[in-house]
Amino acid sequence: MTLLRNCLLLGVLITFVQASRISPDPTVFWATSPCDQIPRSMLAIPATAECKMIRWELALLRDPRNQNPTFYKLNYTYGISKPATTDFMNNGTKGTKEGNWTMLKNGQNKTVYRLSPAEVTPAISFVRLDDKLLHLLDSDGKLMIGHGGWSYTLNMK
Repeated sequence: MTLLRNCLLLGVLITFVQASRISPDPTVFWATSPCDQIPRSMLAIPATAECKMIRWELALLRDPRNQNPTFYKLNYTYGISKPATTDFMNNGTKGTKEGNWTMLKNGQNKTVYRLSPAEVTPAISFVRLDDKLLHLLDSDGKLMIGHGGWSYTLNMK
């Protein structure tokens, strides 16, 4: 009887450990975008901050057992671009957002990745263009429009 109880306990423990693990290999997307009002609001960049561009690095983690979305971490840097480079003046200002993410379908039956920050700020949504491209959506679910220098499309690293 003790052997059976120990085997059951071991089985429950293994299941618990596996359920609590997150994907060891996140899917990472990155981009450089304009620092317009909508992303400023999404990232809580102060209105008084000097900001012409934002560099995004988004890591999406999934449950290794079923590949369901679990956790995300968004690192971003914003500021004034250094002329003739891809860098920032004075190294820019860095920020991080993290929380849970989900996948849902929008009205056009497109897959949308919704990031729900742990702090009280608006959710951030991207439409999945394909396996390697995500595009930022505004608060109405419409595609953000960039310009000749930068877009709102994140590419898989």
